[in-house]
Amino acid sequence: MKDKLAFAFAAASTAVSLYLVPSWHGLATDPCLWASVASAVTILLLLVTRHLGDRARLFEVRWLALFLAGMPVIYLARWILRAGPATGYGWLLVELAGALVYVTLAVLGLKRHWLIAAGIAAHGIAWDSWHYVPGSSYISSWYAIGCLVVDVGLATYAAARIPAWRRAEERLANGRRALTSPPSAQSRPSPITAK
Repeated sequence: MKDKLAFAFAAASTAVSLYLVPSWHGLATDPCLWASVASAVTILLLLVTRHLGDRARLFEVRWLALFLAGMPVIYLARWILRAGPATGYGWLLVELAGALVYVTLAVLGLKRHWLIAAGIAAHGIAWDSWHYVPGSSYISSWYAIGCLVVDVGLATYAAARIPAWRRAEERLANGRRALTSPPSAQSRPSPITAK
């Protein structure tokens, strides 16, 4: 029940962020719009994977790790396309440092799933709000707010799904062990009773 509510919250937060998009004009060239589409695709994908088996649950982990790793790429792409060297390289260094942090959290989160939830939450609460408050010249305020809203929703969902992901990993690992382990002594006939 908890993860159903978390999914509903994530879907609602994504819907709110899509509502904040002022125009879809420029979809082919605006990384902020790409991210908005990616958030909608993510919600649809999670809607499907929630109802499938263990492999799909682990796909959720990988997808959300990829989502976490991809978030700073939007900021980098936006700097390259909208600001560039004319604004100085200070913001580029900030974005590169952010990319390093969030990609690292995503990779480590593949084994320690709470890092995915924490990383997505930190991106929204710290990174997006920080870009909104000083008002970087290359990140639109609607995007900073929308990304924060999506991140809080997806972080909530990821945190609620951690137990399901762990159970899926355990079941798949037990299934692999059962396939690769030799038959137990009890299942082999004894030489005396085999006659």
